[in-house]
Amino acid sequence: AGGHLRELQKAISHPISNFGVVLGEVAKRGKGVVGIGSGNSLAEHVHPNLSESAALTCKAVDAMGQCVEKVLIKHGKGIINEQFILNRLANATIDIYANSCVLARCSKSLNEGLESAHHEEMMAKVWCNESYARIMDNLNQLKNPEVLDNFKTMSKISESVCAKVAPVQGNPLGF
Repeated sequence: AGGHLRELQKAISHPISNFGVVLGEVAKRGKGVVGIGSGNSLAEHVHPNLSESAALTCKAVDAMGQCVEKVLIKHGKGIINEQFILNRLANATIDIYANSCVLARCSKSLNEGLESAHHEEMMAKVWCNESYARIMDNLNQLKNPEVLDNFKTMSKISESVCAKVAPVQGNPLGF
């Protein structure tokens, strides 16, 4: 993502000679702004019964890409010091990966007509719905100013505890 942003930055500095790159990025961002994502690019790779679950996974990937780009623009290389943000991104990434695994396994079962295929289909659909909600919750937290303020406060608390190598607050009961 960082390399792509650097390439785009160079292209924007000379927009006439890099018109195709700039136009492509404008079109991509314009679609994202109006809510048109990359579509259901997984549909052709999963069993038709799982197309809705695949679409949710694609929406999650699109949202993840937008979120990562915004975070990198804001923090740059300093992102390495933003552990609370990275934790949310990691959790979303793990859920997206798990969705892909669940969809692949269930598609195989459905395509082979296994006895357990219907049961696996129900489990896969529930998993993808639940994980989509978790993914979006994690990514939306990174847009919420109150949550971001809490991250800063938690970081300060952590720094204080590490500096003292013990709890900073005393015991209110006096022992």
